[in-house]
Amino acid sequence: MVATLRGWPVWVGVATLLNVTSGASQLQPVGHPGDNVVGAGRYIPLDDPLLPLFEYLVSIGEVPDPSPQVRPLSRDEVLGVLRQAVVDARDPARGIIRHLVAAWELAPGEAGWEIETRAGVQAHTQARRDLAIRDGGGSGGVNAYADLALTMSMGPFVLSARPALENRIRNDPDYHPLSDGRGLHQLYRFVEGYLTVEGRWGRFHVGMVERNWGPAALTGIGISDRGYPRTDVSFRLGTRRLRFESIVAPLQDGVGGDGLPVARWFAIHRLAARVSSRLHVALWEAAVSQRHGGGFDPAMLNPFLMMTFGRQFGFGDRRNVMLGGDATWWPAKRLRLEVQGAIDDWTFDKANPFPNRFGGAIAASGGLGRSLLWRAGYELNSSLAYRTGDPNDNFTDGGVGIGRLFPDGDRISVGVALPFRGQWLVASQAEWLRQGEGRLDQPWPSPAAAHDLPTIFIGTRQDTWQIGLAVSGRGARFGVDGLGGIRQVRNAGHLSGTSDFALVGRLRATIGFRGRGTFNDQAGRFRRMTE
Repeated sequence: MVATLRGWPVWVGVATLLNVTSGASQLQPVGHPGDNVVGAGRYIPLDDPLLPLFEYLVSIGEVPDPSPQVRPLSRDEVLGVLRQAVVDARDPARGIIRHLVAAWELAPGEAGWEIETRAGVQAHTQARRDLAIRDGGGSGGVNAYADLALTMSMGPFVLSARPALENRIRNDPDYHPLSDGRGLHQLYRFVEGYLTVEGRWGRFHVGMVERNWGPAALTGIGISDRGYPRTDVSFRLGTRRLRFESIVAPLQDGVGGDGLPVARWFAIHRLAARVSSRLHVALWEAAVSQRHGGGFDPAMLNPFLMMTFGRQFGFGDRRNVMLGGDATWWPAKRLRLEVQGAIDDWTFDKANPFPNRFGGAIAASGGLGRSLLWRAGYELNSSLAYRTGDPNDNFTDGGVGIGRLFPDGDRISVGVALPFRGQWLVASQAEWLRQGEGRLDQPWPSPAAAHDLPTIFIGTRQDTWQIGLAVSGRGARFGVDGLGGIRQVRNAGHLSGTSDFALVGRLRATIGFRGRGTFNDQAGRFRRMTE
C-alpha cells in the first residue's frame, strides 16, 4: 500500500524502517558491532568547532576517513576510527584523539537522552558566511547567540533537534525562510532536526541537517552547506566496500509561466566503492524536477533510476539532471588527493550556441613534520552552470544554490594549520577568487546572445584576494569558531578600474553545558551523567 503525507513518499520510509528493523535483535551501530550505546546515530554538525580537529587528523593520515567526500558523519563512525587509531605516545595527535573521544563519547545503554546548551555572541563584518564573496553579503554586526541540542535515542532510533537564536540570519542573503520575520525582535531557526534509524547494513533518515558532498574544506557541487539545510528523506545502504546513498527533498515552490505555483523537488544519488584502502571512487547524479499543480515526480522517488538517460529508459526528459563523480586517493599515508567533477550539460552539436555547463574541484592535503597540515584546493564553475532556460529547473532553493552559490568563476586556496594544546586548531589561508557576471538568478540568454558568451567569466571579471587566520576548538566549557583577515577586490562590483579593501571577520564564542544519561527500563529512573 502506498501512502503520502503532503507529497512525502511515506512508503519509502516505511519500507526502509521495515528492512532495517526486521530482526531487531541483530541491530548494531555501524562501526561498533556488539556495543549498546546511546545516541550512536547522531550526526556531528558541520558547525561543531571540534570538527576541524577531526578533519585535521584525517588530512595528515592519522585516522582514516569513514566516508570520503560525504559529510556529516555520525558519532559512531567518527569514534570508531578514533579508537582504532595507532598513535605514538609522544605524537601531538594522541592528545587530540583523547580530547575528541571525551567530547563525543557515548553513554552505555540502549536508551537514553542528551541535552547540550550553548550561549554566547556572534560578531561578523558581513552576514553571509563566505567572507570572500563581497557582493550582496549583507550588513555585519554583533548579536547574541544561543542554541539547545536535544537528543533522545532508543535502540537504533535517534531523535535530535537543535533550535537556535541567531539574529545574524536577518541580513544573510542566503537565508530564505517562508516568512520574512519583519517586526520580530528575535529570529530563531532549527539548525537541525531529524530522526535516524541505523542498522548493521544501513541508515534511514528523515529531517534536516547540513550536508556537504565534496572534497574536504571545499564546496560540494551537488549539495553543500554554503546555504541552509532543507528537510529531506534519505537512506544509506551497503558496507564499507560498497555503499549507496540517496536523498530526496522538496524545494520551495516556483511560479510557472501561467502564474500558478509549481512544486519543485530535488534528488541526489551516490554509489561509492572502496577499491582499496587507499582509493575510493564514486558516481553520483543530481536532479531538479517541477510539477504544475503540485504532486511529485515518481521518477525522483526511485533512487535506482538513472535520470540522466530518462528519454532512453522511457520515463521522460522533464528534469534538469547533473551527472558527476569523485575520487579520493592516498598515494602515501600523509598525502591525500581529492577530485570531484560534474556535467550539467555537454553538447557536441556545433549548431548549439550555448556554452557547456559543468563544475569541478581538486584538493590536496597532507602532513609536514610532526604536526603541521598543509592543503591546497581549486574550484571551478562554468558561466551557465546549474541553471537552464526554465528557472524552476535551476539547482536552487528559494533562489539560493543547493550546492555552489555562484556559477561563472573559480577559486584557488592554499593554507596551513597547526593544533594547539590538543583542543584548538589555528589555520591560515590565502584565497584568490575570480568571478564573472553570471548569476543563478539571471534570465536565460537567447540563442543570439549565447553566441557571444564565454565558457567562463561573463563580462568584467572581479578578482578577490583574501588572507586570513582562523581559530576553532572547544574546551570543557568554552568554544570558539572564528576567522579574521584582509580582503582586496579588483574591479569591485564588476566595474573596470575600481577597487575595494576591507578588514573582514566572523566570530562565534560560546559557553556550554551538557547533561546526558540513560533510561532504566526496570526501575523507571534516569542514570544521569553531567559534564
